[in-house]
Amino acid sequence: SPEDIPAIRTTDGLKVIEQAGLNVGYLAMNTEKAPFDNKLVRQAVNYAMNKQDIIDGVYGGLGQVAKNPLPPGMWSYNDDVKDYAYDPAKAKALLAEAGYPDGFSTTLWAMPVSRPYNPNGKKVAEIMQAQLAEVGIDASITSYDWGTYLDKTDQGEHDMALLGWTGDNGDPDNFLWVLLSAPAAVKPAGNIAFWKDAQFTALIKEAKETADVAVRTDLYEKAQLIFKEEAPWVTIAHSVVVVPMKNEVQGFVLYPTGKRVFTSVWLEK
Repeated sequence: SPEDIPAIRTTDGLKVIEQAGLNVGYLAMNTEKAPFDNKLVRQAVNYAMNKQDIIDGVYGGLGQVAKNPLPPGMWSYNDDVKDYAYDPAKAKALLAEAGYPDGFSTTLWAMPVSRPYNPNGKKVAEIMQAQLAEVGIDASITSYDWGTYLDKTDQGEHDMALLGWTGDNGDPDNFLWVLLSAPAAVKPAGNIAFWKDAQFTALIKEAKETADVAVRTDLYEKAQLIFKEEAPWVTIAHSVVVVPMKNEVQGFVLYPTGKRVFTSVWLEK
């Protein structure tokens, strides 16, 4: 876990291999359920979150705040996207505008397993719970075993749920289509926000169907702007993937996907 890494770094005979991960950890809001069918509420939840606190408290220096569903090392990542600042007053104002001046009660589902994109779902959920309480949102934390968790979220039983994704082919489509397109919201869903934005889906469908990287980049950059405005997720973090090993291990390759390649490994005596 991230908590162990500082100790490993200072242990004689051990080293840590690092690679920026091709991943994203997020909180999905179920847009098929009130009040998350209201964009103002989803934006309010984003403004309520101090993501740097989450990174500092859970990721042990092995993560960076996410503003897009794509990791920053991926082509077509739109760095012009402006993230939601931590602004509880703005969150409260948006909730009032949406018809919830006193907030509301909901559930926040916490992942029961550790993943690079979310090393401790329970701890992330607890930090979020406290931050949401500051703006009047009473979120009770729920969890299940991993198989049940996935089955229930892909059927849309949740209000808000923590999840994430590690890409496996280096293409933006592997994030945007799989996690956020309208077809991916068909149950059992990969799009567990059940967010079905026609314009967003049209852009990424067009990008999917052309081979021109410049055209695809333009389409994906536009799609990321729509995603941010509509706010179906709170994008939390992109993590660094790490593997501790003995100093004498040489030639080990760690891919951004987390894949570990041992074909060229040798031991230095």
